[in-house]
Amino acid sequence: MVYVFNPVDTASEFLVGAAVLIALVCLWQYRRNVMIALTGDDKLHGSCLDCIWCCFCQCCGTCTCEWTRNLTMCGFCPRRMRRQNLVKVLGKCLGLSTYTVELRNIVVGDLPFDGRGDIYLAVECAVNPAMKTSVAEDRQGKVIHFPEILTVRVRNNWLEAPVRIKVKQLNLFASEDLCTVTVGATKVISWASDPDQRTKRFQMKTVGYALDRETPPWILVEFGEPTEVRDIENVKSMDTIRTATRDAQPRDHTIAQYKHTYYLLDAGGHAIEEPFEEDLSELRTMRSNATWCWHTCCCGTISVVLLYFVIRSYVGSCYMRFSWLTMAVLNNATKMTRFPISIHNMEMIGQECEAETQGTGLQGVPCRPSLEQVNVLCQSTAFLDNVHQPWPRAWSGSNLLYFLDRFFGEGGVGLRCVEGVCNVRSFLVTHEWALIFCCLVLANCRLGLACRCQNRCCTVPDTVRGISDHRHLHFYPFQQCHYGCAWLVV
Repeated sequence: MVYVFNPVDTASEFLVGAAVLIALVCLWQYRRNVMIALTGDDKLHGSCLDCIWCCFCQCCGTCTCEWTRNLTMCGFCPRRMRRQNLVKVLGKCLGLSTYTVELRNIVVGDLPFDGRGDIYLAVECAVNPAMKTSVAEDRQGKVIHFPEILTVRVRNNWLEAPVRIKVKQLNLFASEDLCTVTVGATKVISWASDPDQRTKRFQMKTVGYALDRETPPWILVEFGEPTEVRDIENVKSMDTIRTATRDAQPRDHTIAQYKHTYYLLDAGGHAIEEPFEEDLSELRTMRSNATWCWHTCCCGTISVVLLYFVIRSYVGSCYMRFSWLTMAVLNNATKMTRFPISIHNMEMIGQECEAETQGTGLQGVPCRPSLEQVNVLCQSTAFLDNVHQPWPRAWSGSNLLYFLDRFFGEGGVGLRCVEGVCNVRSFLVTHEWALIFCCLVLANCRLGLACRCQNRCCTVPDTVRGISDHRHLHFYPFQQCHYGCAWLVV
């Protein structure tokens, strides 16, 4: 075939490629605007460290390991680890979990602007949203104090994004950056843990066309560990509200106690109705039980299906090797084969026989033995022991176990095939569709059981839900529950 140059097609392909390239460049150049238009935010709130932490330390978000706090509440546990999550403690040591660091006693000075202005700080940490201080109104740029204590969460990992502090001036329209400083996350953690290195004064970099001064702008920051007297990082239960008394002693209360003490108010300060916390706790418990029932059914169904496929693969692999051995024995009369025979040679015999009998429909011939012929070798080890042939192993010699075969030797890898496995394979092949149907029925029963448990949460008696007093407030949980059941059925 002779290629004929067509200038029109070539020009069209060139223009399409150039248009795609220009579109990609524009998307990258204005990626922040594109993300704001699509998501309402200008950044992705996730990183590779977040992915590793979620996948390997939290089981893809299904387990937070909060139960380990019960272990650290014992008297023999060191005081510095008391009531802490052991998985998070291990994650901190590995650089996967975050440390909590406070930024306090913040002072900025020698800012590059004239006159007076409204100044505030913005602190960006990793992939978290930027934190902002209150606005210091009508201040001169020589020295400005900020009363806030900002809390950042950073990992002790060189892959963690640095902490970026910006000094911003509030204008009539929007705001402008005056100066900025970037500090590494590992250094922040190191300074916060050392009492002698906590207070630092950093030079800040002037941004844009801000005025140059005789001295560079600076910021004074004290890094420190959390000083919150309530120790809210280690609250025992999600139903607990912890407050601090005047003598700085934490005190725990239940949500029900607080709701009875401090009534729910609207924006005008008027009391409004809400469900009793005791009723909500009952609903939450029932929904939690339904969720655990759903997960248990899912795990059981997946385990049964995986077990079936493993057994099916094991039986099929064993039958294939016994079939190859039977072919070698039956063809020994016409094609001399010296035993013991390697797995590679058995596979070669099987491929040659497949090529000879493909499309013929023959059964019971040396190259296509019947089940009875294969069972002669499969039922007993007597014949193979006489010819010093090793008993077959499932999956030995396969491509997946190639390197293990090279390391342990051929035939040393895989599971030993049990006697009579060929009959099991015949049963599975005969009833395979019935077994698959049973798996589908099991999955359908799982969905039905989960939906019934979910409906049980929805049909709570009126005395438990308090509908007589708060009927309109319970419409949403009821509606969401039925939506959940519909999702399960789909």
